[in-house]
Amino acid sequence: MKALTLILTLMCLLLASCSQDPNSIANPHDTKYATNQMGADTCVLDTATQLTWQTKSTEVGLHNAGNTYSWFEPTEANGELDYRGLEDGGDCDGSACDTWHYVRAVNQAEFCGYGDWRMPNKDELYSVSDLGRAENPPTMNTEFFPHAQSAEYWSGNDYSFQYNAAWVWNFELGHDRVDWKKEAKFVRLVRGTAGQLPEVKE
Repeated sequence: MKALTLILTLMCLLLASCSQDPNSIANPHDTKYATNQMGADTCVLDTATQLTWQTKSTEVGLHNAGNTYSWFEPTEANGELDYRGLEDGGDCDGSACDTWHYVRAVNQAEFCGYGDWRMPNKDELYSVSDLGRAENPPTMNTEFFPHAQSAEYWSGNDYSFQYNAAWVWNFELGHDRVDWKKEAKFVRLVRGTAGQLPEVKE
């Protein structure tokens, strides 16, 4: 009798799971974000990681979605090999067009009321990349991140095996790779410390 009851219970569970509409399962990238408004500025809180992300606009200036930047960090080693990258190698408005000057400019302007914006690491970029959107990029929730580009964004991570290269995240294909620091790419800044964070598998 107990065996029959167990079999019937398992059949009910199996039928219930088979009949569930897969489209009814919530995509975490559709449910984990919250918009924060500070005056004219809008930023996005990822409630899963507790990181706050910069948004972009079509207005000319610091937050224009089309601005590009070279990778530059003046505190990096500059001896026989120059790890600093390229200063002012992008195409932008509102600051010198490299990652270091851009972070400084956004913090001086206190975007969204904060002065502690920084370059994201590649795991943080991965956390906002929705790989389920790879067939219709960008691989990012454009409801919360309007004007996201189906392109590569700089991370703050050097590439340890090549002095003049750093990691990028590709929001068209949804993966990371390495490129030369002199290349002009998009940037999206972040602030805060992640409570939990998925790691990019190498």
